[in-house]
This record gives sequence, structure tokens and C-alpha cells, in this order.
Amino acid sequence: MGEVGLILIFISLLQGVTSEGWSMKALPRRAISSSCVVIPCSFDFPSHSYTALHGAWFKYWYRWKYTITYTKDPNYGMATFVGRAKIIGDLEGKNCSVRIDSLRAEDSDVYYFYVDAEGYTDHTFTEPVQLQVLDVPDKPVIVLLKDLQEGTPAHIICKCLYTCPDNHPNLTWSELLTSSVSNITENGDEVSAVLTFNPSFKHHGRTLRCTCDYPQTSHRMVNSVNLSVKYSPRKTSVRMTLEKGKMISLSCSSDGNPAVHNFTWFKISQGKVTNLELAGQTITVPYGFDEEISYYCEATSILGSSQSLPIRIPTEYSPHNTSVRMTLEKGKMISLSCSSDGNPAVHNFTWFKTSRGKVTNLALAGQTITVPYGFDEEISYYCEATSILGSSQSLPIRIPTKYSAQNTSVRMTLAKEKTISLSCSSDGNPAVHNFTWFKISHGKVTDLALAGQTITVPYGFEEEISYYCEATSILGSSQSLPIRIPTEYSPRNTSIRMTLEKGKMISLSCSSDGNPAVHNFTWFKISQGKVTNLALAGQSITVPYGFDEEISYYCEATSILGSSQSLPIRIHTEYSPHNTSVRMTLEKGKMISLSCFSDGNPEVHNFTWFKISQGKVTNLALAGQTITVPDGFEEENSYYCEATSILGSSQSLPIRIPTEYSPHNMSVRMTLEKGKMISLSCSSDGNPAVHNFTWFKISQGKVTNLALAVQTITVPYGFEEEISYYCEATSILGSSQSLPIRIPTEYSPRNTSIRMTLEKGKMISLSCSSDGNPTVHNFTWFKISQGKVTNLALAGQTITVPYGFDEEISYYCEATSILGSSQSLPIRIHTEYSPHNTSVRMTLEKGKVISLSCSSDGNPAVHNFTWFKISQGKVTNLALAGQTITVPYGFDEEISYYCEATSILGSSQSLPIRIPTEYGAVILPESRCTQYLTNLTCLCLVRANSSVHITWALPGRTVRQTGSDGIYKTVSARVGPLVTNTLTISGSNMAFQTVNCSVVNDRGDRYLQRRLEIQAVGEQAGTRSGLMWKIGLGSVGGAVLLITTTIAIYLITKTYRRTDKRKMRRI
Repeated sequence: MGEVGLILIFISLLQGVTSEGWSMKALPRRAISSSCVVIPCSFDFPSHSYTALHGAWFKYWYRWKYTITYTKDPNYGMATFVGRAKIIGDLEGKNCSVRIDSLRAEDSDVYYFYVDAEGYTDHTFTEPVQLQVLDVPDKPVIVLLKDLQEGTPAHIICKCLYTCPDNHPNLTWSELLTSSVSNITENGDEVSAVLTFNPSFKHHGRTLRCTCDYPQTSHRMVNSVNLSVKYSPRKTSVRMTLEKGKMISLSCSSDGNPAVHNFTWFKISQGKVTNLELAGQTITVPYGFDEEISYYCEATSILGSSQSLPIRIPTEYSPHNTSVRMTLEKGKMISLSCSSDGNPAVHNFTWFKTSRGKVTNLALAGQTITVPYGFDEEISYYCEATSILGSSQSLPIRIPTKYSAQNTSVRMTLAKEKTISLSCSSDGNPAVHNFTWFKISHGKVTDLALAGQTITVPYGFEEEISYYCEATSILGSSQSLPIRIPTEYSPRNTSIRMTLEKGKMISLSCSSDGNPAVHNFTWFKISQGKVTNLALAGQSITVPYGFDEEISYYCEATSILGSSQSLPIRIHTEYSPHNTSVRMTLEKGKMISLSCFSDGNPEVHNFTWFKISQGKVTNLALAGQTITVPDGFEEENSYYCEATSILGSSQSLPIRIPTEYSPHNMSVRMTLEKGKMISLSCSSDGNPAVHNFTWFKISQGKVTNLALAVQTITVPYGFEEEISYYCEATSILGSSQSLPIRIPTEYSPRNTSIRMTLEKGKMISLSCSSDGNPTVHNFTWFKISQGKVTNLALAGQTITVPYGFDEEISYYCEATSILGSSQSLPIRIHTEYSPHNTSVRMTLEKGKVISLSCSSDGNPAVHNFTWFKISQGKVTNLALAGQTITVPYGFDEEISYYCEATSILGSSQSLPIRIPTEYGAVILPESRCTQYLTNLTCLCLVRANSSVHITWALPGRTVRQTGSDGIYKTVSARVGPLVTNTLTISGSNMAFQTVNCSVVNDRGDRYLQRRLEIQAVGEQAGTRSGLMWKIGLGSVGGAVLLITTTIAIYLITKTYRRTDKRKMRRI
């Protein structure tokens, strides 16, 4: 064995001896790129004297050439780690923790620690410490401590990765009802927060999100969990379905988690409740008897039960509520449809016509017929519905006739250059054929001799001017009300809005109303009675808050007509706790949760609780914001809390704990049901809860016990005599009675109103509705035109009238029952107007094309759309008339489009919409790397329409991206859309085969990278080995490449410009 082998054996034996008593503990870490990491580390060594301690950390292997930091010489180490890595632990305290800043992907590796005890020995710990650098942090981890159940407080934990003190994650939860978040805690390489809330059925199926925001690296990581909450049955109801053979299917439904496992059915007949001993979800029962029968169900799960409201079984009856509905059809035809309610259903319909007082059977038996309209004579129709139990007739419905112009009005629209467009609209049948305009100035009326439906007038003068129009048809004319033109005025209503910002800052925003608009805002500060002009002219400014002194601000708004100042607004100061209060929440097991709230700046940091019993105050020595205490004792106990901050403290008012009490606050709630029935529900408050309800009836001064013990009963209504009901609620502590509630009797019509619906062919359907008991049996219609009221002799609930004339016309109806009548308010009919609010909507399609859609509002509707293109200041009519067109996008030049909407009353143009240009980038195939002996020159050629950054990367090396450092030199240039960056490397050590060129767009919407293979030119190891010859040849080669690059840029620029021009010609 040679000398080298012996030396190696000796070193191994020596290392084994000296390593005894040496130990190190360090935890692996996972960290985020561009952030920092702290690797906790501790070490120990045999007890021995020394003069000084120094430490170092190595990457990849424990050799000095892989040093990342050395305490004895901070500038010693790998170039990529100098200034980024530092030992932050106290070596004297045997703490070897290290911090690395501005982490990169290549920092993922193993690391080793070295310690030098001067005067004793040094030692390298061969235990590797793993570091993994993540491009994106891990998602938060959500932990549910136990199953969620309604009424039981729950705790959910969220954990986030945390290894850098400068990038502390902010944990937030999605909002939940009655939730609270505990203080955030740190544990090793993670940070966690606990969410506490009371689960309920409302939370079941909801998604709970935990978000971790890393401020330094702008990462936002989100994780979620779907909540599953257990709750007892609720929303129990019965659905009724008619079956064959006079049978009804009843189905019980209820919501619960876990699901309902048992259904029980009950029958109510003559006030008696019977358990049917039927446990299925669906049962079948007969119907059609004279006796009134109701059913309800009870749904049960392992957590409890819930009952439905009773559902009444239908009885048989002859046809009633027979009516006729009128619908306009094409060609001056009207469709009449007869409807009627009966059980069993109606099997025959008969139609009758009334003309000049004579009734004619039309011998038409269908439910719907079609008849003409528009004659001068007045004609009405009615129908008769027949079933096996009898028949019923509808009220007559009158067919509409013609009328003169009515409902005339003027609509005002702002146009360009201080002008206003006035449009006159009116309703008439036949339509309006002429419009006349009038001007009112200084009380004088002037005929403008303008006969169009729309005119344009100036505005903005100091004098007050009004306009009105007159609409004329062959049957008459109608005038609109005057409309006033707006004037100009100086700023007014100046005010300040204050918004809290981060870091004890407040945003102040000044607003003011003026015509023309405000063009300048000036800000002033008031401090200790002194006013200072802040020389800030923006509409919004940001100022600090929270000082002891009182400071106010106000603003001044200025236009060309004058100025106006706001009232001063005072800035917040810091204050001690106030508005301290206690909120009480009932918990399970006769327990009450008390929560203390207080307002302070800075916030309250401590809560103290006190108990008052028999006049004695006791400090409970409980410091949390929420405590739990028992309830239900006979003695009266009160509690209050004290909130403390660094500025002082404040006490709440005492809150008394509820004791047990007998039923009180009795009431009866009444609900109308079908078939002249009323549902009565009894409610009461008691502790413990009510267990029995008893019902009583008052008729003619006599009280009768109904022997009904359920909480809800159903009784008839509508008789002439006055009947009242009340209930009695009983618990184990006593009973209480409600006030009597009176059952409604019959009343005359009220709340009469009209609903208007647009139909085809410029027609409007008017429907009259009214509330009465008994129901309304007749409707009469009236027309108001030029101040004159006309009875239309139309008796149906719904009529149809024309619209769109100049004349202003209104209609109202009168509802009549056997007890009286009621009239509705008049309703005005619509008029016509030309297109306005024209706009273009842009949608991106596949293949670099854009869909443009034109929209406009007009009456009658727009019938034509025309498209225009604006390019280099020139407007071109595209001769495209559709509402939607498709155009290309992505060229260098700026192009806009607009549309024009046209109807028979005029046209309107949209604002131009600009088509987007390309903002991407592409690395061209002409990019390359060429080696000339000792010099390497690389060219990266990029085509982009916006500014881009080109960077270089070499394996295992750091490249200077701008300028020159003697080894690396970069030069950038741009010609039109072409960007070039040239990298020149000088030196003989070039042990790599590829160079990476990367492109990052300023807009951040693309990231490109290309690997360039190195191509050698000339001899790399030839006979001409003279240094001057190599340098000269390398310089000549570099100059040749630069000249070639310039020529390539010029030729490629011309090529792409010719390509763009060919694309534009195709457009």
C-alpha cells in the first residue's frame, strides 16, 4: 500500500476519534421561491477550552468550495450566496441556525454545518440537512376535530407553511354565521388558526374556505372543505296528488341529516285527532265526501321529530268563478277563452253574443273561440260552463272600439355640443299622423312651426325655457305637459367621504355637483384653530390618523362658474374602551353563554367578569371574552364585564339571567286557507316549554271549549255573525290565555288596481284586480281623453286597447260586488320614440377574430343596422347591415368600429370601440450561439408589440444581464417590433453545450424560453495557438457576427412589415 493510502487510513481513524461527543440537530425545511428560510439548528461538542467559535454552512457537499456563509469572513463563499446567507444563531449558545434570503429553485439541495473552535479543534458535521424550494406554497391543511352537529360548538383548524419571518402568512376564513377566530399560533414551520362556530342546518353542504396570503411573494393559497352538519327533521310538509277512482295520494317530505327513518300519519275529523298507525312516507286515502277531513304527518330521525301542517281533503262542487279572458290575434281578430273552477271538472262550454240588447247562442261549444273586433257598434260575449253537478255563466266582456290621441308626453335626451333632443309620444287608434311643437319663454307661448316627432334645441342659458308638443290623429288631438330645459350653475352640495385604509391612514374624497362639471379640487387642514392650504389638488387624498390632537380637513371645488367649500370633517383619535355590553345566548343543558363586547382604539386586550347575587358583587377571576354560566334557578343572578385596553377600561351594564317562568306572551296567528277556511296557530313563551294547547270559541257572548288540544286548528269564516277564538297554553308551571281573535266577515271591494301587459300589433292588455268578500262579480271600464271621462261599456276583468299615438289617454276600472264597488287609479298608455342608447358589445372568438354586436332601444323596434370602420383617421362604410359582424384583431395599427341603428322614426350612432392589438412575443428561429476560439457570441431575436425583457442563463453560472464585467457583456437594441439582445463571453473555460434565452413580457401574459445550441466556427484546438492570433480571430468573428445581426434585423423587419401589409389588404 502506498503513502497516499496510509494517509487516508490515518485521517479516517483520526476523524472517528475526534467525532466522539460531537452532535448536531437540524430540521429539514420546505420554503417558497423569492422568499427566505430559517433552518433551526443546534450543536454540541466535548467540553474543552477554546479562544473563539466560528461556523460555516456548505451546500451539496462538505467542502470549502461549496461554502454559502462563513462567520469569520462574511464575503467568503459561493458567489450566488454572498449577501443572501447568514448564520443568525448564537454559536456561543451552541445555536447554528442559518437564514437564506431571495430563495431560488437551484437552492433546493442538502446542506452541512462546520464549526471551528479556535485553540481546540474544528469539526464538520456530515449529517445532511434537506432544503426544498417550492415555486408555489402548499395549500393550507384543514383539520376537523370532530363531527359537526347542530347546537354543539365546533372547532376547525387551518395550517399554513411558514419558514420566513419576513413573509408571515395572513390566514383568513370564509365568513360563517356566529363564528369567531382564535389568535394565530406558530409551531415550527407552520402557522395555524382555529375557527369556532355553532353549526346549524344552514351550514350543511356549504363550502368553508381557508386562505393563506403571503405578502412578500404575493402568493394566495386556498383550500376548502364541504361541511356536513347533523340536524333534526325540519320543513315537514304533505303533498297531495289526485289518483284514479276518487283516491288521493298523500306524500310526506322532511329535511334532516341523518335522513328521516320513520313517518307517522294522523287524521283530523270533527275536531278529533286519530293516529292511523301508517308508517310509510306515502299513503292513499279517499276523497269527495261532504264531511271535512284533514291529514298531517310526523317525520322522525335519530335526532328528533317534526310535524307538518294539516292538509284538507277536497270535496265536490259545481262550476263557479267562471270568466272570459281576451287575447288579441292577427288581422283584427280576438281570441276568447272561458275558464271555470269545478270538481268534477267542467265538460262543456257554451258561448253567447250580446248585440243591441239581444242575446244570441253562437252554437260554439269549445273552451276558446275567435271573433272580429274594431267595429263602431258595441258587442259583448259571455260563456257558460257545465259539469255533471250544474252550470255557471261568466260576466259579459266587451270588444274594443277606436279612440283619439291620448297620454301625450315629451322625453328629453342630451345630445352633443350643448343640445337636447326632444321626442313627442302619444297613444291613439288610429295612430297619430302629425306632431306640433311649442316654446314657453318669459310666460309667452310660441308655435315653433316644427312638425316632426323629434326636434333638437340648445340648453345651458340662464333663462328658464320650456317646450311641449301637440299630437293629432283623424279623431282629435292631445297636448303634453311642458318640460323644462336645464340651465348652468356653479358647484354646490360639496362634501367629503372618509374611508379607513391600512397602516392608520384615512382616504378623503371630495364630491360636488355643478354644470359644467368641477375641474379642480383644493384641500385645507385645520389644526389648533389654524387653517393651512395643503397644496393638494386631487379629488382624493390620504392622511394619517390616531394622534391625540384634533385635526379637521375640508375641500374646495372649483368650476368655470365659481367654487364651493365642504364642511370640515374631523379625523379619528385614539380612545379608551366604551359602549361595553354583554350578549346572552342560550346553550344546551340549562347553560347560558355570555359574550362581552366593547369599542376602543387601540383594541381591548383583557376582559374581566363579575357576578351580582343578593346584592353582593364577586370577581369571577375569568378573563376570556366569552364565559358559560347556568340558568333556571329561582334566585336572581346578574353578570357584567369590564373591558381593558392600554388607555383605560369600561364596564357593561349588568345582565340578568333568566329564571323559570310559566307561559306568557300568548297570541293567535290567523292564515287564510282554501274553501273559506282559516288556520289558527297558538304561540306562547314559557320556561320550561308549553306541553298542551286548549282552544275556545266565543259566539253571541257564549264561550265553548272546542276540545281541540293541538297547536294549530282550522275553522270556517265568512258568516254574518261575529265569532272569536282564543287559546290556552299550559306548562308544568301554570297556564296562560291569549286575547280573542275575531274571524273575518264579508266586505265590499277594495285595493282596486290595473296591471298593464304589452300584446302583439301595438295592443295593450289591461287587467283589473280587486279584493272583496264575497268576490267581485262585475268590472266596468272608463277612458280619460282630453279631460273627458267615457264609460266604455266593457264589463270583463281584462280588456285590450291600442297604443303608440300622440294623444295622452288613461284608463281606470270599477269593481262591483253585491256589497258595493271600488275604483282604481287611472293608468297612462305608452307612446312611440326613435332609437337611442345605441352601443357596441365586443366578444373574443377563436382564431383571432372578434364578434361585434350592436344594440339600441326604440319604439317601434330598430329594423336596420349599418357598420363603419375607422382606420388612420378615415371612416369607411363596411356595407354590412346585420346586428352582429365578425372582424379580425391583433395587428399593429389601431382600428375602431361603430354602428348606426335605424327605425322608421329615425337613427342613432354608437360610440367607436377600439380593437385590441397584439401584446405577445415570439423568439424568432434566427436566434443562435456561435463560438470563435476563446469568445462565445449569442444572439436572441424577438418579435413583440410591447416592451420585453431578454435574460440569459448558463448551467451553474451567474450571468450579468446588463453592461459588462470583463467576462460577460450584453447589448440590447430595438427596431420597430424586433428586439435583439447579444451576449458575449470571453475566456477559455466554456464547458457547456447550450445557453438559455428567456423573454418576459411587461404585461405578464406570456413567458417564453428557448435553448440555443452552441456552434463552433474555425479551429478550436488547431496549430495556431498563439494568444494574440486567438484574440484577433475572436474579435474579427465577433465583429462579423454583429454586422450579420444588423443585416438580419433589417431583412426580417422588412419581411414582417410586408406580411402585415398583406394582412391589412385582406381586411
